[in-house]
Amino acid sequence: MADFVTPRDLSHELDIPQKKIRDYLRQTYGLLATRNEVRWQLDADEAATARQHFRAG
Repeated sequence: MADFVTPRDLSHELDIPQKKIRDYLRQTYGLLATRNEVRWQLDADEAATARQHFRAG
């Protein structure tokens, strides 16, 4: 099992478009460049926060 979750993983799990997830991530955590990353790789806490956001909305 991977140590991170991607927007694609969440998209499949929550049945919502990846773009909607990435938009939320940018709004919540900023641009990838500010995180010194090139791909979204969410840790367990970030993934849980995103799941909560989309399940509540």
